[in-house]
Amino acid sequence: MLKPLVVGLGRSGSGLHLKTLARLARRTAATGDPLVALPVVGCDPRAEARGDAGAPGELTAVGTLDEALARVDPATTVAHVCTPPGMRYDVIARLAGHGVRRLIVEKPLAASEDELDALVRLRERADLDVVVVSHWTGSRLTARLRRLVRDEPLGPLRRITVDQHKPRFLRSLTTDGHPSALDVEVPHALALVLDLAGPAELRAAHCWDLRCEDRVLPRLGGAHLELAHPSGVTTLLRSDLGAAVRQRSVVCAFEGGTATAHFPLSEDDDHAQLIVQRADAEVEHHVFRDDALTDFLEGAYRGFASGTAGAMSFALACATARLLCAARAGCAVGARPGDMVRLGDVAPPGAVAPASPPHAVTPPSPSPAGVPQARAGSR
Repeated sequence: MLKPLVVGLGRSGSGLHLKTLARLARRTAATGDPLVALPVVGCDPRAEARGDAGAPGELTAVGTLDEALARVDPATTVAHVCTPPGMRYDVIARLAGHGVRRLIVEKPLAASEDELDALVRLRERADLDVVVVSHWTGSRLTARLRRLVRDEPLGPLRRITVDQHKPRFLRSLTTDGHPSALDVEVPHALALVLDLAGPAELRAAHCWDLRCEDRVLPRLGGAHLELAHPSGVTTLLRSDLGAAVRQRSVVCAFEGGTATAHFPLSEDDDHAQLIVQRADAEVEHHVFRDDALTDFLEGAYRGFASGTAGAMSFALACATARLLCAARAGCAVGARPGDMVRLGDVAPPGAVAPASPPHAVTPPSPSPAGVPQARAGSR
């Protein structure tokens, strides 16, 4: 059995990882093949975060990473790094220095190109097995989309549109872990479209401010990205963090029809929906359970146990992070959604002008340590 260590007990660490690990422990124990050893060791310097996290018997919470590392055996530890992106390199370096080799890192992998390059070097030097959270790509719903792309029952894929909308006022007002809307929901979508359609070139990027009463939070209102894939597919990503309703949908437009995928909106319900419309047939509406994060963590833990966990997911995460870095560098800033400014156009007053059009982002080349390339259809 493997022992989880969760670093950072905020929304992702406490609200997602801890709850999912407890669910995974119960599920695998019930089948007679226990995988996760409870209680989880968690650390966070904030007393309120430690007090609010975890159910009795499921968490041992401490205030420092040194205290946490004193309670675990590096040989059996899986470290979940759930800190803000800008803090991750230092945390991972300390874990590696203590002998921890298995890591699950929240998205996005890094906040800058320099930090990403440093993480790649650290991974190779310390022989780390790193899995970056990308449970959309491992979901049952995405597996169905992947088959539609691969087998072409609706013809070739032409366009992908992703909508990720939710009201996020309270978290944006009370936390500072994400510098822009590009870092909140967009990483999930980027990993998904790179998985389905292959490498991409950034064609346009736009962020806008979040406005609430007398407060204005720069770049946290939402983001739009447009991508072009060498495969011929075009992609539009839209995320509105001031929306009145929640939506997580992906529309894949094929030459002969469309597939509309609705991902579960929250932990309240784990059912996904897929609506397939062929030009010459009735609409097919499929509803099925899709507890993607639990399945993702189970796959990661079983991969750690067998020594096959992270290579492909790390390559995809690097490609996603580099595309995000390009978007941050070239993102035009406006006062409202919908004012898409293409890279190379003249930016509106007050906007940050993009540096160069367009920015090609492809998965990383194989490294000396043997990291394979991410590709369309990879997981």
